[in-house]
Amino acid sequence: MKRGLVVVAGSLVGAGLLALAGCASSMVPKDTRYADSGITSVIQASLQANDKVKARQVDVETREGVVYLTGVVDTEEARREAGKIAWRTDGVRGVVNDLTVGERTVGSRIDDVLISSKVQVKLIANSDIKAGDIDVSSSQGVVTLIGRVSSEAIKNEAGRVARNTEGVKDVHNELLVGNMKY
Repeated sequence: MKRGLVVVAGSLVGAGLLALAGCASSMVPKDTRYADSGITSVIQASLQANDKVKARQVDVETREGVVYLTGVVDTEEARREAGKIAWRTDGVRGVVNDLTVGERTVGSRIDDVLISSKVQVKLIANSDIKAGDIDVSSSQGVVTLIGRVSSEAIKNEAGRVARNTEGVKDVHNELLVGNMKY
């Protein structure tokens, strides 16, 4: 039975990683995605250089100049410092600091990868949703949806799909609606 569980878990993770590899929103211009990638890289490097924050505990995603911080850090000071680092970075228009303070085990990390993968697979299976426009992350069972979708109905449906996924405790639906304004 354990072997079957490992195979299923591995398959879900693989499917989720494949889905995440193609997450370049069709509703956001390439130059904006490129700038976002640069912002993410600068913040990750700044976190690495900071001795108040353990960079490996912080997941950084940037969409249209807005930085999303997720993960579990050891202290409130580390949570605040990560937010300050993000805000001080050139090109940042906003910061959503969804970092939580606590202890993260290997088991909880695996659970979060599985939860993110399950949500992504369900989004892909839903023909009304362009899953490639949505990034999914999970921290301690709290799922964050980031990206841009074409309508409020699709945003709500993506949130519903995430909420109805086994293991999800809460959903932060940060999806933006409509075409990007230039």
